[in-house]
Amino acid sequence: MKSSEIAKLAGVSVRTLRHYHAIGLLPEPPRGENGYRDYSAGDLARLLRIKRLASLGFPLARIGDVLDEIDAGLQNADDLRGGTALDELDRELACQIDRLQEQRRTIALLKQQELDPDLPAHLARTAKILLDDERVALPANAGDREALLIVGHLFSEEDAANVEQVMAALDENGTLGQLAESQAWFDALDPRTPREDIDRIVEEAIPCFDPLIDYFDQVDWADWDGEYDAQAEALTDEVIRRHLNEAQAYAQDRLEEALKQRVMKKRNTALDPDAAS
Repeated sequence: MKSSEIAKLAGVSVRTLRHYHAIGLLPEPPRGENGYRDYSAGDLARLLRIKRLASLGFPLARIGDVLDEIDAGLQNADDLRGGTALDELDRELACQIDRLQEQRRTIALLKQQELDPDLPAHLARTAKILLDDERVALPANAGDREALLIVGHLFSEEDAANVEQVMAALDENGTLGQLAESQAWFDALDPRTPREDIDRIVEEAIPCFDPLIDYFDQVDWADWDGEYDAQAEALTDEVIRRHLNEAQAYAQDRLEEALKQRVMKKRNTALDPDAAS
């Protein structure tokens, strides 16, 4: 039989046939006088066995060993033919089913709560509050979204849950509305805005961040400048700054500097209350 003939009989493509040869799963038959491969009935039988095992879910890299195991079982009537391989495959498929079921649960959650599918589920709810909620309506650019993606990857579900609780609490007391006003001013900054104007507005805006700072456990600030936080901060800062003009970048620097000073002061007070008295 020619390649096209055995492929048609087995219900596979000639390309698949060649791939099986390339990975050593189906030995190449001898070639006839015309130079074409000459397949036998035995080749067809092995090809059909390969196709069957592949349809069950066996990876191609395992099928050769499974066939050897089955053939060895044929020599011993007491052996369960392919039993070990089937047990392994069954466990693998069970794991795949569990993963698929978890994916379906996640999809159902995203649909029910109308969350963005490109964000981790544990962060998507927070993103919805920050970016979509009409009560908050924080303007967002591409850098904000990229930063959320990085934060969602680096931070745990517990971290995201804490952020979500913070956002909900700040929304209730109206702080998010004030932050939204600051964000709107920031987004509207013109590159030609005088630096002294930016310094003045940043100074006026800093107090509205106090409820946000105070919400977090001050004891945890002992590790506030740790390596992991520094890495996350650097990555998120990089993607955000790619979308800022000169005035916005300056305002960001001033705001970050002022916030760090405020946080460090509160942290030091939490670690050493006597120092503040």
